[in-house]
Amino acid sequence: MRSSLLASSCATAALLAVSIAPISLASPPSEAEASSPSPQASSPIQTETPTPEASPTTSAPSSVDSTTTSGDSPTSGDTPTGDVIPNAEDRAATDDKAPLSPEEQIRQRWQDMGGESGVLGTATSGLVPLRDGAFIQFYRGGQIYWTAQYGAHVSRGGIHGAYSAQRWENGPLGFPTSDEENQTIARISGALQTYENGQIRWSSQGGAHPIWGKILERYTTAEAEGRSLGWPLNNEMKDAANGGAYQHFTGGSIYSHPSTGAHRVTGGIRKLWEGQGWERGQMGYPTGEETPAANGGVYQTFQGGIAYWHPRTGSYYVHDAMLGAFGAAGYERGRYGYPLTNETPSANGGVFQRFQGGTAYWHPGSDSYFVHDAVLGTYAFYNWERGELGYPLTNETPSANGGIFQRFQGGTIYWSARTGSHAVPLDLLAEYGNHGYERGHLGYPTSEPYWDGNRQKQNFEHGVLEKTNDFNVTWAGQPNNYFCGPTSGWMILNAIGAHQSAQGTPLSIDAVASRDYMNTVGYGYTSFHDRRFEYGMNRWLGRDAYTTIHTPSVEQVRDSVKASFSKGLPTAVDAQERRGGPHYNGHPNSTFSHIMVVTSYDPNTDSMRLADPGVHYLWNGEEQFWYHLPSFTQNFLQTEVERDGREHIGIYTAR
Repeated sequence: MRSSLLASSCATAALLAVSIAPISLASPPSEAEASSPSPQASSPIQTETPTPEASPTTSAPSSVDSTTTSGDSPTSGDTPTGDVIPNAEDRAATDDKAPLSPEEQIRQRWQDMGGESGVLGTATSGLVPLRDGAFIQFYRGGQIYWTAQYGAHVSRGGIHGAYSAQRWENGPLGFPTSDEENQTIARISGALQTYENGQIRWSSQGGAHPIWGKILERYTTAEAEGRSLGWPLNNEMKDAANGGAYQHFTGGSIYSHPSTGAHRVTGGIRKLWEGQGWERGQMGYPTGEETPAANGGVYQTFQGGIAYWHPRTGSYYVHDAMLGAFGAAGYERGRYGYPLTNETPSANGGVFQRFQGGTAYWHPGSDSYFVHDAVLGTYAFYNWERGELGYPLTNETPSANGGIFQRFQGGTIYWSARTGSHAVPLDLLAEYGNHGYERGHLGYPTSEPYWDGNRQKQNFEHGVLEKTNDFNVTWAGQPNNYFCGPTSGWMILNAIGAHQSAQGTPLSIDAVASRDYMNTVGYGYTSFHDRRFEYGMNRWLGRDAYTTIHTPSVEQVRDSVKASFSKGLPTAVDAQERRGGPHYNGHPNSTFSHIMVVTSYDPNTDSMRLADPGVHYLWNGEEQFWYHLPSFTQNFLQTEVERDGREHIGIYTAR
């Protein structure tokens, strides 16, 4: 029962008790108890999860086509009656000399509503005083509040239900300052009522919910801008990240945070943001409003970057290193246009993002750069960043005679109007530099590199460059039946000129086999499982040069061998043969493992040449022999004879 602050008259109190009892209303809390809204309080219909939009929009449904009429609030629950309530204009006086009392003003408002035959019906109480000199009178169909500042206003139905959930006039909304007004926004019917500190809006789609504070300020501004968010779908929620708040509407959402302010998020950008985890995702809170962009698109800034939407490309997000490169190129108004994807994980810890005019790449070892136009076609030919060119190291750069070039980890792409776009790989780039690059006598490249046996060639405007992919390894034979690992290591170290270790040890097969390096003398073999070949080579070289791949694929072996010539470190294989299976280079019909060095490669036949340290001592055969790379990999590097849970076969490849 609502508490009344009547004077101490026993007779009056008894009369009021009889008249108030039938409506059985709960007593409101004190003003101190109701100083702030409760996030748990809600109206009968409450939605905490946003409704995704059917299609991206530049703005929420405009309030221009909305209609507003004065009317009554719903009779019960959240369903409006549709009855028309006269506008509550100032009825404080019937003439200049005799202003109406609060009781007379309330009675006048009741009569305007149709009296006993109207939606309020008969009174169930007399005049009940409230705080600050205000009064209320109860009726079977609702209540009428009176304040000296705002006059008499009706409160009833679904809107009054939401008002009561906020502790009536003692809550954050304060007293009503208007009657309920009917509205239609974007073909959704509803009603609103204003209060000292906010509004309550009811709609047929979302029910009745209050709006106040920073969210109401942003909501009101959006309406004035003609970008109405429509009707609320839930109360303001205070469970957002890091002390923020949000409220969802039929046309979008408003998110508020002390450090970013309150901002609306709608349409395709809102759907993208939802997919990123709302404010808890990497985009964080919005820091600005949706803003017109080039060619009919829009963008919106967030703590973590910028979201873009365009009717032809959709909604995507640009952030961190990509945003720096995109901004340097003029954002969506520059040559790269709108994003076509979100940032995507790429090879070796990098990322890429596609745009209308090209692709941006970022890698911790190369920063972020764009690839586009003619250069992009050649880059695609080399299998993008996953191919031998790797990640870009620069943006496109003007070159001689109107041409351009762009550097990559694995080479440089050149373009000119006369020659088109071609890449010069690192294998040939140093020699090309000796001739002055494109400004020298060779001019621009006119073909991609090609192979003639194990020689790599490339045509230029005024000549041909070539490089033989051969390590010119000096063959060495192992001195006993288990030193194939140290002997292969010696062949590699001798070929690359590492004639003493990083610790000052002179190069010899016995030194490589010692416990300080491969520990072949300790094991009686070079342990693949314990990676002793990898350990011994890296320790000798004093750097993290080699890594081990167990049971590699054909592609891994081919890539390792092809890359070895530019990296300057030969690939070594640890192969396993089995009794009754295939054998090579005169090896006997028995089961054993053997380490050899890959010294050359012929891409025309996809074959590799191997230096075999076992010939002459263990069997007869060629010191260096050719073998088809896929067949060797499948027969000797992928299937272990001993399946004991330990690793036995694979390759040692340059990092």
